[in-house]
Amino acid sequence: MLLIIFRFERIFAGPTVIDYHIHVDQFGYRCDAVKIAVISNPHTGYNSDDPFLPGTGTNKYEVRRWSDDVAVFTGTLKPWNAGATHSQSGDKVWWFTFSTVSTPGEYYIFDKTNGVGSCKFQIGDNVYDEVMKAGLKTFYYQRCGSNKASPFADNGWTDAACHIGTQQDTDCRLVTNPSASTSRDLHGGWHDAGDYNKYVNFTWTTLTSLLLAYEANPSVWKDDIGLPESGNGIPDLLDELRYELHWLLRMQQGDGALLSVVGTQNFASASPPSADAAFRWYGPATTSAALTGASVFALAAIQFYSLNNVATTAFADTLKVAATNAYKTILCSKIIQLILIIHPTTQPFTQSVVHLSKSKAKIRAKP
Repeated sequence: MLLIIFRFERIFAGPTVIDYHIHVDQFGYRCDAVKIAVISNPHTGYNSDDPFLPGTGTNKYEVRRWSDDVAVFTGTLKPWNAGATHSQSGDKVWWFTFSTVSTPGEYYIFDKTNGVGSCKFQIGDNVYDEVMKAGLKTFYYQRCGSNKASPFADNGWTDAACHIGTQQDTDCRLVTNPSASTSRDLHGGWHDAGDYNKYVNFTWTTLTSLLLAYEANPSVWKDDIGLPESGNGIPDLLDELRYELHWLLRMQQGDGALLSVVGTQNFASASPPSADAAFRWYGPATTSAALTGASVFALAAIQFYSLNNVATTAFADTLKVAATNAYKTILCSKIIQLILIIHPTTQPFTQSVVHLSKSKAKIRAKP
């Protein structure tokens, strides 16, 4: 008789019960970082019927390895603000500090009194790598006018090219004169938010922040996040910024001024973006748009020049010319007060004289 003995081992480690009152950093913690978990007890507010009383005695909380449940650190909770209830959340809160745990790996927080634990979290020096990739990939999903297909778009997020239909971005008309004579090709760029409008002024913070992030640490920006351009030898961050910059170049007129916005009236939209058939309009050129263009074109030119290859140098040359032309139109402008279209309607908003004068003074002082 053949006796076969099977040895069963637990496939899934971690706490038997996960309690979401124990909050950890879902991105993870760097090895040398301050590490704090936050434990909450809803006292007032919408979730006050879901209380949680943590173990507040000495050494009632542990950091455990996810793989085998071994405790690697034991400590005591510290009440936030002497046990006061937070006025906005309605929660009483405790902090559990475990900064001395520095070995890379997967862990969870365990409440010994209640026998419950947190979700899994990681400790490691590369915990932000995937987060950074996912964050940058967000801009790909915001692209206007290009299809998003597998393998670049995840299941559930694929879509055909949007806003290329009748009187949309490839045949965009001036909002105050939507005749064929004002038609311009203004496709591309990123949707501003949940709506599908595209504002020149609002690109300044995003483009400047990302360009300066690249300048500060170019080596962390790889060429492998899964864009259609990935693998072309150019960091994917710059590839994604180039998609937006091409749209800004289309928004620039022959005299160097930049149109202010592309979008619909009253924020009309549909889902997915390719289903949106609403007519789209552009707003007139404004000094604020020219200020934005001069700034981001110049900064982007510097970064594309830094790559020292033929293709990016040619693009940097284009950006340099665009920045110079936008700058010249600002200095030559005799307009004191302009029209600023927040979104295309027939009732535009006016831009303050004070803001304009300060902006022009700043760009003169530091060209």
